[in-house]
Amino acid sequence: MNEMKVVGLGLVVLGVSVVLYYFTDIIPKQIESREMDIIISLGIGLLILIVGKRQNHYLDEIIQTQHEMTQEIHKMIKEEMKLINEMNRDSKNS
Repeated sequence: MNEMKVVGLGLVVLGVSVVLYYFTDIIPKQIESREMDIIISLGIGLLILIVGKRQNHYLDEIIQTQHEMTQEIHKMIKEEMKLINEMNRDSKNS
């Protein structure tokens, strides 16, 4: 859902900038189709980059959490094996 907010914000900023440029005449009156395609492509590329980085950060957090859980499971298994070995030694000694 956060990624959708970023994309929505990007579209709003793009729309506001177009309206601002239209009313302030900073850009020429006539924009060629090719130039508009480049502007749109760069805007979409930037949004994809932002969303991709956020998603990558989220995946890193998931991987880190899984790594910590795996370490905890490994510790538990080692303790269980230690207990089982002790129980086997005790049963053999009895």
